[in-house]
Amino acid sequence: MKIHKQDILKALEHITVPGEGQNMIESGAVKNVQIFGDEVEIDITITNPSLQARKKTEVEILKIIHKEVYEKAKIKINIKVDAPAAPSVNEIKGKPLPGIQNIIAVASGKGGVGKSTV
Repeated sequence: MKIHKQDILKALEHITVPGEGQNMIESGAVKNVQIFGDEVEIDITITNPSLQARKKTEVEILKIIHKEVYEKAKIKINIKVDAPAAPSVNEIKGKPLPGIQNIIAVASGKGGVGKSTV
């Protein structure tokens, strides 16, 4: 059976992208679809970095293509996570203290932690 790219894209419209509420086509999550005989390779980009979201997406794609397009298709899914940038590191705000290079926070009031040397 010949597999068509349009059939794959139409099937992917039924899958909702985790955390976005739109289907894979509307959200632009599907970056590339390549077909080689009965082999299908799909490149997907999602914003949810959790392993659960990746696995759920992969399983849903496999199910829908096997159900609606071709039951014996060999499918390879490449999922890329496009997570938001990590927040910047907290910096100590305020005026620098003259003659002090480092600040050490001692959180324990127990004995033997070196409070007297600070």
